[in-house]
Amino acid sequence: MQIFEVATHSIKPVMNQLLKGSAFDEFLVRSAEICVITKIEISGILDKSYLTEAEHDSISRNYVYWNEIQPFVFSLIKGGRAPGMLKIVFSAEDGKVKDMHDNASAMFLNLTYAEGKLRFTTAVGQRFFSLDKSSETVWCEYIKDFLSINNWSVNIL
Repeated sequence: MQIFEVATHSIKPVMNQLLKGSAFDEFLVRSAEICVITKIEISGILDKSYLTEAEHDSISRNYVYWNEIQPFVFSLIKGGRAPGMLKIVFSAEDGKVKDMHDNASAMFLNLTYAEGKLRFTTAVGQRFFSLDKSSETVWCEYIKDFLSINNWSVNIL
């Protein structure tokens, strides 16, 4: 597990990309919580009954991509006030997880905004118990690259 705190001057660019850009489009959403006038909880589980028959047959994933719910989340947050709290649990696609490490079952990126601070926390689920932390190392390096490519300044906690 690694925690990255976004530098104050990078919070607005990160939030702009999150709510209006495409930087997070590769990630699946496991869940989201948003506190505005009330607390809103979003399950990222894909409701396959909503899909057409053709879509249902061609989609094997269990979670929505960020860009599929991004407009909805943006509509909840837009305006002059920042949310009181925002938490999104992202994950990598199953294929990417398998390509990155053979013992990883899931790779998570948690985004948390609260009290004016924005943090990313990484986590990895393992297929089999192991004291080997190489799957975490691989995922943390991937996220470091993701943050760097987007020119977001972060401090490692």
